[in-house]
Amino acid sequence: MKFGRKSKGNKESRELGFGTKSYGPNTRLIARDGGFNVNKTGLKFWQSLDTYHELISMKWGSFILLVSSVFFFANLIFALLYFFAGSGSIAGAHGSSVLDRFLDSFYFSTQTITTVGFGQLSPNSNFVSVLAAIESFMGLLGFALATGLMFARFSRPRKRLVYSENAIVAPYRDINGLMFRFANSGKNHLIETEVDVFLSYWNLEEDRRFFERLKLERSKINFFTTSWTVVHPIDNDSPLQGMTPEECANHHMEVIIMFKAFDDTYARTVYDRNSYIHSEIKWGQKFVPIFTEKGDGQIHIDLEKIGQYESAALN
Repeated sequence: MKFGRKSKGNKESRELGFGTKSYGPNTRLIARDGGFNVNKTGLKFWQSLDTYHELISMKWGSFILLVSSVFFFANLIFALLYFFAGSGSIAGAHGSSVLDRFLDSFYFSTQTITTVGFGQLSPNSNFVSVLAAIESFMGLLGFALATGLMFARFSRPRKRLVYSENAIVAPYRDINGLMFRFANSGKNHLIETEVDVFLSYWNLEEDRRFFERLKLERSKINFFTTSWTVVHPIDNDSPLQGMTPEECANHHMEVIIMFKAFDDTYARTVYDRNSYIHSEIKWGQKFVPIFTEKGDGQIHIDLEKIGQYESAALN
């Protein structure tokens, strides 16, 4: 069945949520990192701001750097206020030079915001006492917020899925099949795993994009412990039957993958997305084996070979 020739039982294109008029033929719908390739504009700054999402989803290095920077600059601001309050405003500060007085103010600020209070430095005026009370209150709120964010980040389910860099069209039984391979690289246990694969292509006659769900050899497995090679048989009912790489490129084909599984470690359902465009599909190839036998009674899998393939003659 060629692209654009719909079967009798499927007169309408499926809709995944991207609409039909919001993109052109060259638009990639799903980025390789699994994100939706959508850029939203027209909102005011405060409407588009989603601080919690950014703090939860940013990388750990960026998160730690951000928290450390906020802590440093907050202490810096209060240290300047303590410094300009005067030389006798902090009891126990013995610095004589400008730098030593500022360092005393900074150290007093760090002790106040963390509510440590070693005892050597203490407020010596009403103004400094008020500032110290405000800083202590802000420190309690700030550390409570940082603790909550740390807990949320640690308790968030992680999708450590490793996909093959390319999908392939390989021999499959007495026909051919569209395949991709992926695995769970984490130590968490994924069960009740399901995969849906959709073919997205630009219909040249109607000048719009269509979506077709691809029939899979297997769409669900109980335990996702090793790797999974997902196969779409290219039989007479497949929209890829008789297609060539050039025709797929002309139709701006994209294979969209929707993944769902239950994470037994976090007791939550996790989702993931990925896609392959026509230039990322290699024809006449097959995946190399990634399992090795070492005689120790365990299953060994080499994830470095997850995307490796070799030439294979198509049926």
